[in-house]
Amino acid sequence: MSGRHVLVVSWWFPPLSGGGVHRPHQFVRHLVRRGHRVTVLTGVPPRGERLDEALAAKVPAGVRVVRVPLLDPFRAWAWWKGRRGTMNGATTTAPATVPATAARAAPRTSWRDLVTEAIALPDRWLPWLPLAVARAALRLRGDEPELVFSTSPPHTMHLVGRALAGLFNCPHVVDFRDPWMGNPFRRYAAPGFRRVDAALERRVVAGAAQVVLNTPALERQFCARYPDFRRARTIPNGFDPDAFAGLPPPTGGAFAGGVEIAHFGQLYGLRSGKYLLEALARVKARDPARFAQLRLSFIGAIDGEAGFRAQAKELGVDAAVAIPGALPHAAALARPRKADVLLILGPENAEPEVQVPGKLYEYFAAQRPILTLSRAGGAIAEILALAGVASVRAEPDDPDAIADALLRVAASANAASAAPNGSAASDRFRYDRLGDELLAVFAAAWGERGRAAEGA
Repeated sequence: MSGRHVLVVSWWFPPLSGGGVHRPHQFVRHLVRRGHRVTVLTGVPPRGERLDEALAAKVPAGVRVVRVPLLDPFRAWAWWKGRRGTMNGATTTAPATVPATAARAAPRTSWRDLVTEAIALPDRWLPWLPLAVARAALRLRGDEPELVFSTSPPHTMHLVGRALAGLFNCPHVVDFRDPWMGNPFRRYAAPGFRRVDAALERRVVAGAAQVVLNTPALERQFCARYPDFRRARTIPNGFDPDAFAGLPPPTGGAFAGGVEIAHFGQLYGLRSGKYLLEALARVKARDPARFAQLRLSFIGAIDGEAGFRAQAKELGVDAAVAIPGALPHAAALARPRKADVLLILGPENAEPEVQVPGKLYEYFAAQRPILTLSRAGGAIAEILALAGVASVRAEPDDPDAIADALLRVAASANAASAAPNGSAASDRFRYDRLGDELLAVFAAAWGERGRAAEGA
């Protein structure tokens, strides 16, 4: 099974930076290590996006990267819609564009919301589809791929992947990093749009040779929706062990004389952090001395940062909150080792989450105590149990429970420890091992195609 040509369709790819980049990037690197040829079909980084050139330098030299720009009418429409809303005496907010699944919470649906939805199904990347398919068809003529692997979000990547797999007559392997349907971050302006989106997902699944999901909870949700589909399996996110070579030891102590609880990654949508701030205010009221020793650091982007800062100030906890901004990936691997406690936020949704922030897997290698604001029985708790990593957990929308958890981890931060390198946690979630699991999925897809050809 060596030397085969794989086409990877992924919007999130270096030099773009962010959580969605690392899974496709690491899988591409592993495919090349195993002797396969790889073409990546991706976008041209839009103006204003965070870039990480050091990450781009790790893309193997033999990988052909085909970049297609997004001709995005959504941005112009969102600007016009917001301007019209302001002119009419109301503030109209367009759906968040990063991450793709973040949704607006509108008190009522206007005709502008309906138009926005119509040009953003399954997401605002839909206009990329015809140009991406045409560009790939031209660039790969005479060197057709033997398998198409598409990864989402954005879910338009699967529509592109399905079209190209049909054009090249090869298997299509679909990878869901987040759910398409059943995503708590997604809201629809009208029920009809949800039905259209569901039909698009069914169409992609019907043509998929294999489906990969990144948590067991997401696989269970998927299988409940498609009980007759027998070709789905979980391959979780992970971390690159080579990226941790030469990093300083995990010592904590970034906040001299106190305890730093650090969150890495983006806050957005239902992962807002607002209940965490309310909990911090409760800590201040209950134990002022302990509050004075706490610092909550948010290292990454915050969607609506001005409002977040305003809430912290209104609650009187802004002195304990630091927002230094995002870091390049290499620095973001070293910095957690200086934190006393690492924080993971699950969505503030009624149901147990099926998604796990990618940073959790890198936290395993950071060897620091972990605090999670997540649902009992959700995907985050399940992954921690599979890894054998102890943690403190509180419900994500319960400020009193979160305050109790903050006090617990603050009191025990120096004594607590996470699983060390070389443990089952590190071994299970190494991207080289996960990459071999993906190759087993590819082998199954090729095998099924071969059996179908023999039976024809």
